[in-house]
Amino acid sequence: MSIFKGGIFIGYRAWKNQNYLLNRMTFQDLWRAYITYPAIQVYAALIVVGLVVALAMMTSFVGLVIAFAAGALLFPISWYVTHRFILHGTWMYKTPALAGFWKRVHYDHHRFPNDLSVLFGGLHTTLPPIAMIAGPMGWAVSGVAGAAAAIAGFLVMTCYTEFLHAGQHLAFEPKSKFWKVIKARHLAHHFHNETGNFGIAEFFWDRMFGTFYATQADAPRTRTARNLGYDDEMALKYPWVKDLTDAEGAQPGRAGASTAS
Repeated sequence: MSIFKGGIFIGYRAWKNQNYLLNRMTFQDLWRAYITYPAIQVYAALIVVGLVVALAMMTSFVGLVIAFAAGALLFPISWYVTHRFILHGTWMYKTPALAGFWKRVHYDHHRFPNDLSVLFGGLHTTLPPIAMIAGPMGWAVSGVAGAAAAIAGFLVMTCYTEFLHAGQHLAFEPKSKFWKVIKARHLAHHFHNETGNFGIAEFFWDRMFGTFYATQADAPRTRTARNLGYDDEMALKYPWVKDLTDAEGAQPGRAGASTAS
């Protein structure tokens, strides 16, 4: 018997039709939305498969642990580079073939930060880079077993970060210092200055590359935190994101642009 009405495996379209809005959700609501999201379920399955393959083919348990840790540690720097230079870059919305992708993957999230349907990533945007980043690193450590372990490690961090990211947008007052800090820094990225605080659960690489600010007083307020620089002037020059946005209205990602997960 399913613990949820409609079952755990409800499919992407059915999941998205729930209209999950984080500013109206509790932690219980978020947990339900999280474990019923198809991409999270696939990640969990791949973690299990990866660990089974790694254990079945391992030649060194130590090598396996190192590969798994390497995959997990690759996540923060990979996320930082992706978030800063791809998701916050201008080159994607200037390219017709990539404009819809950029809109769905990050522009909509900054426009509608409480809409869970444009916060979680989709498999088509996450699995290929995960395999290309973590796979070779793990292979170099311990062959096929290492590659499987590294991918599993990267996926564990992906699942962890996806939940924390959603929780940062949840309408709740954190009690723990950890939650208070990461929530404040991430919301500052969204509503104060989007050119810094690219991390989600940690800000090591922001500190390393000079994009960290601890409080809003430490960085000037920008006018582009909600639109990522895609303003009316840019829309005149590069209209593809605007065309999709106009077609969708208040329903981000539900018309025109691809929303497959």
